Parts: sequence; structure tokens; C-alpha cells
Amino acid sequence: MKVTIGIAAYKEPRIAKCLNAILNEKLRNLEIIVACPDEETASLVRKFKKAILIKESKKEGKPAAINKILKRAKGDIIVITDADMVIKKGSLKKLLSHFKDKSVGVVCGHPVVTNKRDNMLGFWGHLLYDIAHKRRLAGAKHVTMNLCAFRKGIVKKINREALVDDYIIGVENERKGYKFVYEPNAVVYVTFPTNTKDFLKQRIRTFAGYMQIKDWYGEGERSFAQEVKHGANVFSYPKNFKEWVWLGLLFVYRLVAWIKAYWVYKVKKKKLVEIWKPALSTKT
Repeated sequence: MKVTIGIAAYKEPRIAKCLNAILNEKLRNLEIIVACPDEETASLVRKFKKAILIKESKKEGKPAAINKILKRAKGDIIVITDADMVIKKGSLKKLLSHFKDKSVGVVCGHPVVTNKRDNMLGFWGHLLYDIAHKRRLAGAKHVTMNLCAFRKGIVKKINREALVDDYIIGVENERKGYKFVYEPNAVVYVTFPTNTKDFLKQRIRTFAGYMQIKDWYGEGERSFAQEVKHGANVFSYPKNFKEWVWLGLLFVYRLVAWIKAYWVYKVKKKKLVEIWKPALSTKT
């Protein structure tokens, strides 16, 4: 079984750590493809002889970069991860082991936040990722492109305007009749935004993406109404008064993000390149 690991990157100073972690897995029949438009990232990738570089002529967005990777990929299984994340040793093998079952189409890994919980943004990160982890354990088919593996052909091309490409992979997997598997022991380390400006950038893009999926597919597992419905799940999370205050502020900021997402996507009808703003604090 040949495996392609694809990384869509843009101004990623941490990509060397990402690539070293992948190579340390010592997988056989492995190819690594990195697509990026900037010379800063490209110069780092060129230092890795085993990595194939697709140097884009201009910044077109993550879906366009993934499409270039999908077109070039020779692997039977394609793994997508992000350049600013580090895969825990042994995780790729655990992820790929599920494909021995021919009925499995997508396997999702377990993103773990590296930020400390002793500040507001770190607390938000741990809360949100822990809730997502528990929901997947309970059976939610929420794909994450932090670490996602799928059979070649599940997705041949992603709409260039897609704001939540992971959701599209999940939808196409179900439409083709394959199973989704969550592998909690396939860990990928994630840096959560360290300031509210970057937090809002990420949430606005994501929430606008949920609205986009609703428009494209006529349904969606994630919406503002569903967030309100499942909101009670977070009340067992705070351990002290300070964390209760942070939780209250999280509700406020997420509400602001939903409102802004509606404004930029539904009212202003902005395109991907206008909505997708990099969260720079996750890249340091």
C-alpha cells in the first residue's frame, strides 16, 4: 500500500518540524507532497530530499493547493495534515492500520492542543478540542484535516471556494458508502491561537464554511442552532471561578464570530481569499 502525505502550506516556519516527524515514522512506500506559493516555505521544503515540492505561482487558497496534491498523488491512501502541526510518533501507522478493512474510507486522527490551560485562550483551546474528541468517541463523524487519511478517489477535487474542506471529505465518504473511523491514539499536536484576533479569524472562516456547506448540500451537522443545543456540555469543564469567567467570554466571542461569519458570507458574499486569513500566532 503506497501512501501519499499532502501538506498545503503558506508561510510556515514550523514545516521542518512537521516533515521531520513524518520521516521519523519510517513508513515504506511513502511520498510527501508540499504545495505552497511562498518562497519562505519552499526554501525549507527543498532541504528535504524525500519531499516533493509543488511551488504555486500565486496564493490561491488551501483547496486549490490540495487539488494540486490530489492530482499529483500516487498513493492508494492519502493523508492530509497541516504544516504547523507535529504528528506524534507511531500515529501514522495507527491511522493507516484501519485501511486493512476495505469498507473504511476515511480515518481521522486526534488533535491535541499544546497550549497551557492557565490562560484564557489556552483554556478555550483545551475545552473546544476536548469536546470535539468526546463527540467523535461518541460516534460523531467529524473529519479534521489536522490529521486525516482517506482512500484515493473518495475526493478527486475540492471546490476552490470551500471554507471547510474537511467537511466535504466526510460528505463524499458517506455518499460513496464507506465507513468513517476515529482513531484517538493517532495524535497530532496543535497550537491554538494565542490572541482573540486570530481566534476570530479561524472561527469566522469555519462558521462561514458551515453556512456554505448548508447551501451546497442542503444539510449540515454543525450550525449556530446545534451549537446552542449542545452548549450545556461545556458547563462541567470549568474548575474554578476564573475559568467560569473565561467560559462566559468564550460564549461572547463565538457569538460575535457567528454574526461576523453571517455578515461576510451571506451579506457581503465574500470569496475564500477574502475570508481565509492566516492565524499567525499558531505558526510560531
